[in-house]
Amino acid sequence: MILKTEEDMRAFGRELAGTLHAGDWVSIDGPLGAGKTVLCAGILQGLGFDGEVASPSYAIVHQYDPPEVSIAVAHADLYRLDGVADLEELGLADERSDRITLVEWAGRAGADYTVPTLSIEIQPQPDGSRAVQMKTEKNDATH
Repeated sequence: MILKTEEDMRAFGRELAGTLHAGDWVSIDGPLGAGKTVLCAGILQGLGFDGEVASPSYAIVHQYDPPEVSIAVAHADLYRLDGVADLEELGLADERSDRITLVEWAGRAGADYTVPTLSIEIQPQPDGSRAVQMKTEKNDATH
């Protein structure tokens, strides 16, 4: 699909939120400035969060818990990750059945880390729009 504006990306995230369930792992990839965090902000809004959503680039993971959201969410950004060993320390793929896990720069974890429930690839287009591709997988709640 093609999303023309940042608000379109946010609206898509709000709509997508209604399809997500506890235990889902959402892998989000694309270059810098593609709109990964905007998409995550839309998903969080769709789950009831009304605050500002910042990229967890430096913190690596931001946690959102009820009552600020209807389902707990771990929002991770793996851009600054040094390696899979660092990822193992975070424990993102450990018991996750009680939350939705949104992972920006998920490709940095490697294909063997976990199988996402949903993979989203965002590619900026020359006209400023974003091409968004989604692929669903079986839910692999363990790694």
